[in-house]
Amino acid sequence: MRASAKLAAQQEALRRQMQSLMDKMKNKGKNPGGDIADMMEQTEKDIVNKQISNQTMKRQQDILSKLLESEKAEREREQDEQRKSNEAKNEILSNPGQFLEYKRLKEKEMELLNTVPPSLTPYYKEKVNNYFNSVNK
Repeated sequence: MRASAKLAAQQEALRRQMQSLMDKMKNKGKNPGGDIADMMEQTEKDIVNKQISNQTMKRQQDILSKLLESEKAEREREQDEQRKSNEAKNEILSNPGQFLEYKRLKEKEMELLNTVPPSLTPYYKEKVNNYFNSVNK
């Protein structure tokens, strides 16, 4: 008798703690599962009445599963709140040395291409000049 009374008292304490936790969560705007408290109360009645059955054990497993799920969901919510965004930083990423080298090589190639051999006909000379004018823009 003493063991079942102790077990019932522990179950009642757990249920009350669970109920107070659920009330706190409701005040914060979160919606915890309300059926857990009812299931715990039913288990408490079964313990007091010494009617522990397979159904009681299954109910205990369901309670445990739901509590673990809600704990996991709460932990994920806390992690989501910890995430913060950072503003974009205006960093000037340039490599003037490489750009100047590229520009110098490009001008050197343009000079090489501008030296048109005299053997071209006027038609091809005009085409080459049009090409260089379009490239230089």
